[in-house]
Amino acid sequence: MHNPLKRLEEQVNGASELVAKLKEENRVLKQQVELLGAARNKAASNTAAARDLADFKAKVRRRLERICAKIEKANDLQPGLFEDDEDAE
Repeated sequence: MHNPLKRLEEQVNGASELVAKLKEENRVLKQQVELLGAARNKAASNTAAARDLADFKAKVRRRLERICAKIEKANDLQPGLFEDDEDAE
């Protein structure tokens, strides 16, 4: 029969090794996050990229507004067309 204290000691040692490994992985991940943050900040400071992104967002917003207007118009012409089944009951 195994000694319970020896088994506990083995588990503690294994856990200590795992904690050390996780700390190292955490350190590497923190470095990667810092590098990605720096790259993001550099890209955000690039005025051309920021302007392109703003233009893209504006185009998408206009498209969504047009689609919403078409849906509202269709719903006005055919009331209940875009209502949930529960609302119709």
